[in-house]
Amino acid sequence: MATQHKKSSYNSFLSATPTIKELTEYVDVSTNWYIVGTMLDLDQKRLRSIKERGGSDTDKIIEMFNLWLTTTPTASRKQVLETLRKKVVGENTLADEYEKHLKELHEATYTPPSTEAVYVLQSNIQSLNEALVSPVQVSQLLYCKGCISEATLDEMERIDQSRSLDDKKTTLLTAIQETVSSDYRKLKDIATVLSDVEETRDIANEIMSNVENMPEEEDQVVQLFTQEMGSSDESHASNVLRNNYSALSQSITEPVRMARLLHEEVISDEALSRVISTRGSVSDSRAVLLKAVRGAVHSNYKHLELFVTVLRKFSKTAHIGDAIFEAYTKHFNYYDEYSEEAEIHLAEIPVDVMSEENSQLKSMPTSSSLDDKEINEHNDNKILFPRDMRNKFMKMRRKFGSTVLKVCHKFVCRENVLNIDEMKELISDWFPDLKPQLSYKNTVGEVLKVLKRKCSIIDISPLEDLASEFDIEEAKPIIKSFKEEAKNFCKSVSVSLCLDEKLQAVATPSRLLCETVVFVFNWDPDEHTLQDINDVLFELEPLHKCHIQMDKVGTGQSVVVACYCATEYTGLLIMDVLGMMDTLQRKGLKEFIVGNFTLWNATQVVSKNTVVTDILVQINDLKAALRDRDEKIMATETELAAFMELSENRLKEIEAVKIDLYKSQRINVQKEEVITELKEKISILFEEVIEKENLLKQYLEETDSEESSYEGVPEADESLDTSTSKSSYEEVPEADESLNTSTSIVQEDGEVEWSQDGVHLLNPSVDQCMEVITKLEDKHEIMTLTDSSSDSIQFLIPTILEGRTIKRLVVLSAFLTHDDILSFIFQLSTNKSLTMLQISNDSISDDGVVALAQSLQYNETLEYLQLQYNRGITSACAQSIAKLLNSNKTLTYLNLYDTNIDSHGAVILSESLQTNNTLNLLWLDRQHKDTCSALPYFEQIKNRLNFW
Repeated sequence: MATQHKKSSYNSFLSATPTIKELTEYVDVSTNWYIVGTMLDLDQKRLRSIKERGGSDTDKIIEMFNLWLTTTPTASRKQVLETLRKKVVGENTLADEYEKHLKELHEATYTPPSTEAVYVLQSNIQSLNEALVSPVQVSQLLYCKGCISEATLDEMERIDQSRSLDDKKTTLLTAIQETVSSDYRKLKDIATVLSDVEETRDIANEIMSNVENMPEEEDQVVQLFTQEMGSSDESHASNVLRNNYSALSQSITEPVRMARLLHEEVISDEALSRVISTRGSVSDSRAVLLKAVRGAVHSNYKHLELFVTVLRKFSKTAHIGDAIFEAYTKHFNYYDEYSEEAEIHLAEIPVDVMSEENSQLKSMPTSSSLDDKEINEHNDNKILFPRDMRNKFMKMRRKFGSTVLKVCHKFVCRENVLNIDEMKELISDWFPDLKPQLSYKNTVGEVLKVLKRKCSIIDISPLEDLASEFDIEEAKPIIKSFKEEAKNFCKSVSVSLCLDEKLQAVATPSRLLCETVVFVFNWDPDEHTLQDINDVLFELEPLHKCHIQMDKVGTGQSVVVACYCATEYTGLLIMDVLGMMDTLQRKGLKEFIVGNFTLWNATQVVSKNTVVTDILVQINDLKAALRDRDEKIMATETELAAFMELSENRLKEIEAVKIDLYKSQRINVQKEEVITELKEKISILFEEVIEKENLLKQYLEETDSEESSYEGVPEADESLDTSTSKSSYEEVPEADESLNTSTSIVQEDGEVEWSQDGVHLLNPSVDQCMEVITKLEDKHEIMTLTDSSSDSIQFLIPTILEGRTIKRLVVLSAFLTHDDILSFIFQLSTNKSLTMLQISNDSISDDGVVALAQSLQYNETLEYLQLQYNRGITSACAQSIAKLLNSNKTLTYLNLYDTNIDSHGAVILSESLQTNNTLNLLWLDRQHKDTCSALPYFEQIKNRLNFW
């Protein structure tokens, strides 16, 4: 693997751009330089210019390679090697020597991926230190990815007022460095996490670009921070929590409220106090809460169930709770309580009578593995019932499953016409405790899966009511058939034969979600059926309001029915049951228990019932008052949490602005250095021009003196042999060469007209362009170029676009070649001052418009683009202009009249106006008016089209 990486590294090394020093020293092509330049696809005009200047071959080689490096963005060492080996060049020996040097150079500079990863991180560590704004949040994300240890996370989440932000940054960055030093492959995961944080995204992208192709070394297979899972349930539960830690650290917005719900069940008094003490910062409170939950799950894996229940009470975390619960059930087989079927099934019947003083419900399920001795020790008797009884229950569960599946299928078939929001709202009204779980469900199938929690294997009335509300006629026969079979099942099953059988379709996650309600009936189990229990519960009014779910049936000396009721409806259930007590007594009710408290017992005297009722009324009043107070406190906490989150966001924005300011200052310094360097180059060029002008002036003076010496010679001497004049010219070869050189450099000047707010250049020379640049001031916002040469354009336009002075640029009667436009497209894409660009009077054609449109996709300031009077513009570039209009959001005016765009191109441009909402006016030729008027969407865009 390391060898493969070395080979890949060498290929990248060959793809890199060589230096001019390297090419001069190792690629001496001698007289073949012109052919090499041609094979490198250099401009022939410039190559001939180098050839005509004279000088040694070495000088020409250097100029040729300099031209290649400055005009070829993709210049690489590989191109040089391929060119040297071409048959027309024939420099194979030189290519072999150059390649040998490159291999030696790469061997000397190559670093293995592990060392490279450490170097990449180290080179970005200072930038990370400056960019990190929320190190605690980043540490939570890294913990989820397994990039830091739990000990490091504990240290980061520890609340200590004496620790500064820099201390936390140092702790986190040190842990990251240790991680990469141990396993360099973790750098990719670290970069992935950092890319999700806005302040560190750019740094993460830079790191990722350096390590994305980094392979694994053969001798390094280190795995970091893998939890010592073993086979304990706590380890599996902790790993499930860890995998969702990132989502939790970003989604919990009310940590104090959540901590209160978890208090005593999951977290201690001390943990709750710490969460409340840090309520001023949402992130700090959240960190303390999550740390407490981690500790609780480490000690008892079932705490994760309770945590899931609380997560489901909040709309922003309900989906995370479902994800945790799904992963949890895969390991713990949460729903699979009957996967192994025994030869004989046992049901427990305690001999002891449930006395009035005993308010605790005796444990009902027991293991069938107890021997007779153990049974006697526990003072329990067991009865046998036929094995096929369990089969009947399993058959009923299968019938329930197939019925629900068929009903759901009927709903899904009409999903296109059903309003899922109305369906969710209706179910939330029926069962408010399901509202958080419904909030993020997007399909009918997902909604019905949630509603299934309110069904049992003998009762699917919630599905029946929903089918009735939404007129799902196809589902009604299926439901009717199930109800008949369920009723027959209940009638045929004696209470004694359904002891300890789970009747719920979906297991209840924890007691935090529902309250246990127990009805004790003075019945003989062998003389009553499951239908008798259903009949009693059906008469209860709370069944319709609170949706009581029967969980299991057990016996003492009587029949004990355990049910579940949503916690928020417990008070209502108590009042209604007590109000119907006479009816329930006639049905055989002996005892009524809620939670761990016996609220009614048949042996109590009437006076006691009255006292209990009064006390319950007072308790309910107190609960209502406390509930109102809690709601006010919760509302205040929510507002405070929102305010603190807003404050934290503002602080992050301030830090981001500071970072941007620092970057902009650094960029300004770099630009000032570039400007200073350009001014120095201009000064040197001026000196060279003055020197050439002096030489030219001297030569002209000498020529004038020679001509004056010939004026005194008689006309008869004019017939002298021309060889004499030739010899006289041969005496001054150096001056003649100087004249040729000077005339090739000096270009005839055009006109430059200055106005109060701009400058107009008519056929300017490069020297005049240089002079104009030095004289530009902030007040000069308009520049017009007329009949300009390519040299002037390629020098002037990129330079002014790099500045921030010119706001309006006009190019007239100066045809811009593809090279001309390529010379300034980068500056145009990043320019921040230009608001109007006009290129008219046959100054641009299709290929130029394509290049121009590509660069303007990234421009954020240009508002007016005028391309009229260019007959070289056709429909070939219409697609590029349309693409520009789809991506650019600043252009408001585009002029394309008097061009050769045909009707097809006009339609393409008109279509783009459907998606572009920022272009106010598009000018086209009048001949396209009828075509555009016939478009089906013309009414939508007609006010933005103008025909000339």
